[in-house]
Amino acid sequence: MAQFPFQIRQLPTALQDFASEMENIVDQVFNNGSASRSCNESECESNCESQYRPSVDVYESEAEYHLLVDIPGVALENLKLEVIEDRLHVVGTRGVVSLGDGVVMHRGETPQGKFSRSVRLPKQVDVDRIGAALKNGVLHVTVPKLPKPTSRQIEIKSVS
Repeated sequence: MAQFPFQIRQLPTALQDFASEMENIVDQVFNNGSASRSCNESECESNCESQYRPSVDVYESEAEYHLLVDIPGVALENLKLEVIEDRLHVVGTRGVVSLGDGVVMHRGETPQGKFSRSVRLPKQVDVDRIGAALKNGVLHVTVPKLPKPTSRQIEIKSVS
């Protein structure tokens, strides 16, 4: 569960962000292996029993966040992307390669089977405009930012 860059904000929000970042670090340390994970109530049902977690790169531009999920060999029909609460979930299956009769595999490093990856979204994103494209084994997810609130001066009228 990658977290977007920490931003300095008001104290209560900054502490919440710090707590979220620490949660993500602990999650990466304990759940980054390729072994199956068991479910807990806070996880998406489809994340359960995943056999591996694909790599995710997160980039930020002025207008949006970009997530690049490395999933070579995964067909579009075996892939699901959804937003649940404040998390973006990528779930899918990489099929087992059939080599045919008489073929012996001497080395198998490519993970196969079910996978899942969950990324916490920042609060100021437009979840209705999230887009995704799969090209050359990389899922490119675009998460647009909401416009930053601007200040304006309000005229005060005198009432008689």
